[in-house]
Amino acid sequence: MTDQHRADLMSCAGRDLVPTPNIDLIASRGVRFTNAYCPYPVCVASRMALLTGLYAHSTGAITNRDRLDWRYRTIANHFAENGYLTGLIGKMHFVDAHNHGFEYYMSINDWLMYLGPKVQHYANEIANHPLGPHFFKTVDDGGAGLPDIDGLWPKGSPWVGNVEKWNFDNMASALEPEDHLDMFLAREAAKFITRYRKQPFFLVTSFMKPHSPFYPPRQWAEKYPVDKMMLPKTGEISRYPQHIQRRIKNMASLGEKRQKAHRAGYLGNLAFVDTCVGHVYKTLEQENLLDSTIVVYTSDHGEMDGDHGLFQKFCLFEPSVQVPLIVSYPKHLLQNKLTAALTEYIGLYPTLNELAGLEAPRKTTLLDIPGAPERMDAESFAGVLRDPDAEGPSAAFSEYNLRSKICEYMIRTRRYKYIYNHGSTHELYDHETDPGEFVNRIDDPSLKKVRNQLHDRLFDWYNPEKNPFHQA
Repeated sequence: MTDQHRADLMSCAGRDLVPTPNIDLIASRGVRFTNAYCPYPVCVASRMALLTGLYAHSTGAITNRDRLDWRYRTIANHFAENGYLTGLIGKMHFVDAHNHGFEYYMSINDWLMYLGPKVQHYANEIANHPLGPHFFKTVDDGGAGLPDIDGLWPKGSPWVGNVEKWNFDNMASALEPEDHLDMFLAREAAKFITRYRKQPFFLVTSFMKPHSPFYPPRQWAEKYPVDKMMLPKTGEISRYPQHIQRRIKNMASLGEKRQKAHRAGYLGNLAFVDTCVGHVYKTLEQENLLDSTIVVYTSDHGEMDGDHGLFQKFCLFEPSVQVPLIVSYPKHLLQNKLTAALTEYIGLYPTLNELAGLEAPRKTTLLDIPGAPERMDAESFAGVLRDPDAEGPSAAFSEYNLRSKICEYMIRTRRYKYIYNHGSTHELYDHETDPGEFVNRIDDPSLKKVRNQLHDRLFDWYNPEKNPFHQA
């Protein structure tokens, strides 16, 4: 698993901007989903939904400072109860010290201990976020693991005043490749696989990149010089909702150099993390485990990468909510196959459970939680894995900004995307004629019937008017 990997930025997806030979190798031995969606384009909400099979509106784990109630049953709890050694190596953005069913847990803090005095370099990288000038003042970015536990520094970051200020002429890290978090995680995952190869295990290797800090090792940074970066045209924005327009204008106010620095660092990060993914996958090969191991590659959300003048995630446009999803199990599933089935990646919990031949969990909780759902929101997509040409679900859903005045809800069908913005203008895009989502057709009279049908179906999924987190 990586963080913030845009779904179409893989060479196996047809874009050679960033070669991804190792991810491509997994795809060549499995089924790749071309229409997979995250449930919420923010780290904590998406990851906790993945672990529980429950949407963010079901658990209340919504913002990057929300804690998942430890009493929810996770996929790790379930596999542990069925005799698997459960391991998490890397980022999961738990915010607190609970490990939610992972018996073997190595966090970002273990890497910080490994770095010793070299942590100074990482603090500098945190402070010099190209699109976040405020990070230089706070040197506090829980999303990038400094600190890994929220509230650790009640008086503020001890790094304030102890970091350098950079000019973004290049995005090369001062750390050697082997000292980067992602290669550290890859090595530790390889150790885990070698050590426990004779036992049933459920391992999540969760990399930070291509998420910030946007400073890849020099060899990878030099492939994407800041001054050579081209930015996509923003296009006409007047028909987008006001909150989207404001965000586009705020991003533009940072200037082209910062935007190009973000893009250069992001692309270099992605190229490097592919190498780290390959290190783990090759260990499975060397230990002769590929035929008995289900291998999944995915990410928690996407990256706008300059489309519509936006970067990062935090919206319901395709580059933000689509995620890469590959499942490989060569002896049991088809190889080198694509499926266009609309898929929600939180279905991994019931899907892996089904493929492993386990009984479905009876409850969504370990102990009773008042108001907790009786059954999982997620649905298994094992049927699509067995028949990639199957139609699959007729819609996928996502949501964003549930603790705000403008809450956003999405239904995506094969042709259309409808976004209900509670507190702002709604959106409707026709992907047959406008795959880039440039023309908001919410007021098009010829699509009134489509709009009404999608509205009703969205409200059947979740009624925004009943969102208890909405700020009036």
